[in-house]
Amino acid sequence: MKRISFVGISKDSAAIFLDLISELNLQKEFVFYPNKDFGIEPFMPIKTYSIEIKEAGSCPPEEDELFFGATGPENKLAIFEDFWHSHGISESRYTQLIHPSAYVAPSALISNAVLIEPGVIISAQSQIDFGVSLKRGCRIGHHNTIGRYTDINPGVILSGMINIGEGCLIGSGAVLKDNISVGANTTIGVGSVVTKDIPANCIAFGNPCKVVRQK
Repeated sequence: MKRISFVGISKDSAAIFLDLISELNLQKEFVFYPNKDFGIEPFMPIKTYSIEIKEAGSCPPEEDELFFGATGPENKLAIFEDFWHSHGISESRYTQLIHPSAYVAPSALISNAVLIEPGVIISAQSQIDFGVSLKRGCRIGHHNTIGRYTDINPGVILSGMINIGEGCLIGSGAVLKDNISVGANTTIGVGSVVTKDIPANCIAFGNPCKVVRQK
């Protein structure tokens, strides 16, 4: 089995990846390859893991599989582009991290670099694109499409036939009705109830969810 190394790093989110890989007994020692020199180390106040943080801009060995060491649509996009342009590291080098308590329908399509945390449900014929993060307990209905680098936060419910564009952030506990679209690079606020299409490049929240400003 190949070793999983992390590109990029974040203080808080890294702990989630370390727990998940340790629980799956994939490995016990971890290496992070930051794309920038921010001096960040994973926040581990309770349990510590054996980690090594390489010099910023270092290239992971060819035999390693990779995963993002940070969440956030803009972070993941920037990290991928840095390692692609600097080292030619393509999407095929990235692996998935899927918690065993998640349910993924047989007809669902899951791309590389996708994080699926505990309790997630993905229903029939849904497509999860590269670099998406599905957080604890979110529910992805049938025939959904979730665009690249999007983060779906804990407790979100997506009904059927929904299209989420690239680089979106869907806040915790939001509910989206059937047959709507959310444009690329849009943020949906915590607890929102989305009953109609939301355009690209905006921030929207409320019940019913409304655009409050453009990004």
